Amino acid sequence: MANYKIYLAAFILGLQGCTTAGWRSVQLQDYLQPYVGQSADQIQQNLNLRSLGFQTLKQPQRSKESLVFTVLRPINIPVPMNMGISDGSRLSTNTTYSQSYDVNFYCHIIFELDQQQIARAIRYEGKAC
Repeated sequence: MANYKIYLAAFILGLQGCTTAGWRSVQLQDYLQPYVGQSADQIQQNLNLRSLGFQTLKQPQRSKESLVFTVLRPINIPVPMNMGISDGSRLSTNTTYSQSYDVNFYCHIIFELDQQQIARAIRYEGKAC
């Protein structure tokens, strides 16, 4: 009986992740590739992830070795609540989703910089990449 709730929750989470608004089907890697070879200053001035529909967390973080942009992917996960009435089948028809909780997944877009602060590579870290 408890196993179906786990499977149901996993299924709903999967569907919710596929339908979350604001996450564009832009091929991010293809879009960012032309920035390799540019200076960190040029990238900061010209790269606008919000115009692509991505939600950014804050200003990019810059160090001697890297320039890091953080993209946020918020997901709202409904919590199934059984109303206590069952028709004897494995799945109850009286499940409601009146409560939910928010989860934020992050993607760090990392431009690896050389000594002249020129981007030489891009790598990605996080669950939302």
